[in-house]
Amino acid sequence: MGDARLTPHRLSIDAGGVRLAGLLFLPAAPVRGALLVCHGAGSRKESHAIMGEQAAAAGLASLIFDLRGHGESAGVMDDRTVHDVPAAVAALHAAAEPPWMAARGSSLGAYWLLHAAHAEPDAFRSLVLLCPADEHSLLAGLDRFAGRDGTTRAAPQTPTTLDTPAGPPGAPPAADAGSPPARFDAPRLRALWQSTDIFRSAVGLSGVLLAHARDDEDVPFSVSERLLAVLSPPRRLIALASGGHKAAQRSPMVARATIAWVLDQGR
Repeated sequence: MGDARLTPHRLSIDAGGVRLAGLLFLPAAPVRGALLVCHGAGSRKESHAIMGEQAAAAGLASLIFDLRGHGESAGVMDDRTVHDVPAAVAALHAAAEPPWMAARGSSLGAYWLLHAAHAEPDAFRSLVLLCPADEHSLLAGLDRFAGRDGTTRAAPQTPTTLDTPAGPPGAPPAADAGSPPARFDAPRLRALWQSTDIFRSAVGLSGVLLAHARDDEDVPFSVSERLLAVLSPPRRLIALASGGHKAAQRSPMVARATIAWVLDQGR
């Protein structure tokens, strides 16, 4: 961040009494719109700082933040995480007063964004979803962490501190440098993920760009294909040939497509 105008401002976000930590990137010119960025499981806001810089360079105010139980945010990730995206939306509106807002989410972050957009259809002009995690994939991640086969042994009954290799889909192979272990309440998340359906929540949503690698072993590529089938136009799927679960997040081409899509849908 050689340009001081792109140095982020720290934000403290109140999400139902839980403090979330955020970084706000503001453009040098008047704000054209805004982009909210949600990380995946076991990650943190700093892993998406380049997206914040790129958004600001394109004239967008951008907020990247730690979901509860991650990074510098308080609490544990559980069913009350549904409050995090609306709280971040309100914080970004208050800080930048954008004429419209878009959002980008990776894996578990995309899950939370989809359900937030379903609950508040007017919150976002467009969405960018990178390898969006469905409930089946998320539950499988909890099973792997708990050492369960899905049928024979009980899940942990207390909030659990997870090292990222064992977390739900979206956790990288090793913890982000300098990031504390993510914290999940497995029983509450299990109950939530057994009662929600991202495909039902996605029905009729428009302005959605999907990006997914065909060889993703954590969240099947078919999840994005199924989402594309129920979304309304305009929608698009970028299919990456390889690179695994983190391919879309790491792709410069997807980053450029994100900015172009968001600006186009914001017109």
